[in-house]
Amino acid sequence: MDLSKSITDIWEENKLGFENKLSRWVRALNCGKDVSMLAKKEFHQWKPLKTYISVSKASSASQAKYSMRFYGQEVANLIVKNKEVLLRLKGHVQKNEHWFGVKTKDGDYPWRSEVAKDFRLNFKEFAKEQNGFPDVRSSEHRIETKFISEMCKGAGKFNIPGLQIQPVLIAGKFPLQVPVPISANTGKPKAGNGYIDILARRKAEDNKVRLSVWELKGPGEYKYAASQAYIYAYTILQILRQSKSKKEWYKLFGFESKIPSSLTVEAVVAITKDQQGKFLKEKNSLMKRVPFDLGRDSIKLFVAYYQEKPDSIKLEQNPFSR
Repeated sequence: MDLSKSITDIWEENKLGFENKLSRWVRALNCGKDVSMLAKKEFHQWKPLKTYISVSKASSASQAKYSMRFYGQEVANLIVKNKEVLLRLKGHVQKNEHWFGVKTKDGDYPWRSEVAKDFRLNFKEFAKEQNGFPDVRSSEHRIETKFISEMCKGAGKFNIPGLQIQPVLIAGKFPLQVPVPISANTGKPKAGNGYIDILARRKAEDNKVRLSVWELKGPGEYKYAASQAYIYAYTILQILRQSKSKKEWYKLFGFESKIPSSLTVEAVVAITKDQQGKFLKEKNSLMKRVPFDLGRDSIKLFVAYYQEKPDSIKLEQNPFSR
């Protein structure tokens, strides 16, 4: 199946709905960006807890709700309104006690209160006990958290000298799972909300900054990874070429310039080395049935073999070296 043709057909069939959805999403995220600039001054990341922003939460220019996650699993929300930050535990109390043994009564608590302080400390102590490998619902989410933390480091990230890559962040601080109107969960494109694991910006060898779509799989897992990365990379190109809100999206991705006439989007599969055979098999299949050169635009497929450490991710080699 030609994935690119399928995506193009789905886009044409759902063009009006996609336009409305993309415009609504980017407006919400831009509102969230404004509030996040204020929130950035009020609190910082409390390792190992990490604060994410999403289209479903960043919906107001005066208030924002953030997803607070422990190794990728949501454990609370942060509410920011009029420069006040509240820890909201509604819907998370029983799950936190079940998964992590953290007992906190339901309610809203000031971020600087003793209750919030104890909440953060409990997760910090639990992480120490688990030595960076806590039992969370999804190993992919745990891996995602470590990848984002590694990408945010300075020189020597991933133990690869000279690798220049940063995740797309709101207000330069908050990770964002970029939403797209096409889902790739089954390895085939279909109309429906999809979320890119990590969308990053990488300075390539030619000094051009490229968008880099990362599809992450937990240790020992694979399942359509190359197809998923291709689908999301192609969908990003559709957004930047076909949507009316393309300029707003390009700016949200961290670019101040006009969208260039030629774009290269990187599709990166991040897996453990024991899945190499499955990747190579799927890659060879894709190369035979889908285009990677798309007129002036192109998609480049890469693989990143990783090793998970307690507080980091190491890559066996630079995935972008040929």
